[in-house]
Amino acid sequence: MKALVAFAIGVLIYILLIFFVKYSFGNPYKLFFYTVEVKNKSFEKVVEELEDRLNKNGLKVIRILPLSKALEERGVKDFTKYAIVLACDIPQKEELLAKVPSITNLIPCSIAVYEKGGVVRLTTLKELVFLAEEKNNLSSEDVKLIVDTYRTLRKTLHEVSK
Repeated sequence: MKALVAFAIGVLIYILLIFFVKYSFGNPYKLFFYTVEVKNKSFEKVVEELEDRLNKNGLKVIRILPLSKALEERGVKDFTKYAIVLACDIPQKEELLAKVPSITNLIPCSIAVYEKGGVVRLTTLKELVFLAEEKNNLSSEDVKLIVDTYRTLRKTLHEVSK
């Protein structure tokens, strides 16, 4: 009887482990993107607050691209509210881009702001996936700068979500 109970517990743990691994690592979206949901704020308020907080946290906003407005002007009807915020205008960006041109995927930071299911979402890339590819082309100081920049970016996204 004890063996049967131990076997059942083992099977249960195995199944739970499979679901954990699949949920955590099996979703490519979660592997590459970091998303924060903002409830009880309008899209316009979120974009405004995001710009303000990015600038206050030293991640200077370069430009806000109102994608949904541009599409509406071209005749697309009922497109969800969507903007792209380009930020992280750090002083070292020219040096980083000259050294590793593909770093343009990370610097400047790109934050997608969009509505989905009545909730405003803020989505950005996860830097570690890209840094793993370029680790041989960047110094440890460069990697630390990018990681610290994205840590501040995630902190900022959470500030906006409150």
